[in-house]
Amino acid sequence: MSSHSDTSAAPFRVDGEYDREYAGDGVSRYGAYVRSRLDGSFAECWDGTWEEPASRRMAFAAAAWRTAVGPVMSPGYVGYHSRVLGARVERSGWDGSLIAVVSLVAPWPAALARSREWQGGRRWRDWPTELRGDGYDFVDPIERDVSEYPFLQASLALTFRVPVDRLPAAPEAPENGVEERARLAVEGLVAELNYAVGPVLDVLEGGRSR
Repeated sequence: MSSHSDTSAAPFRVDGEYDREYAGDGVSRYGAYVRSRLDGSFAECWDGTWEEPASRRMAFAAAAWRTAVGPVMSPGYVGYHSRVLGARVERSGWDGSLIAVVSLVAPWPAALARSREWQGGRRWRDWPTELRGDGYDFVDPIERDVSEYPFLQASLALTFRVPVDRLPAAPEAPENGVEERARLAVEGLVAELNYAVGPVLDVLEGGRSR
């Protein structure tokens, strides 16, 4: 469900230790994925697709994020909190700004939680959890459980503009430090997404029994 999920307080984290330990080249898994996409996702940052530096900066940050998470990397260079179902970062087609869309596991809406009438005599269940490490991960129900109970799995979608002050300029050529700039872009995006999503996650976690 999530990319290398954990139960730490932050919604997102860069897993540099795992990235180095399991690198095929002995340096960085993420770096290898970036190199493999220089003629693909990253190429428009220097091939003339975007002329303005600001547009190239947004496109590069989006490409760096797509490379760092699933389905490109599994597990991802960016680790998710168990409540994070997914996170996209894309350049807006409207004004060229950077837009994030983050989905989170959420409790049932109050109106549904207060009433049993809508259940029609059936015992609807919330998100299942599994004990992993020091905490619990939210997981999708398995077929055996669905054969016995129905599940209502609520989620929240957060869509917001991402500030770009922490993001590096896009490289002007494939030999212009692409790997290092991609790491800086991902680190900047993780900081900005944590700033926006963290308070929401804190509230959701405050209502969760451990």
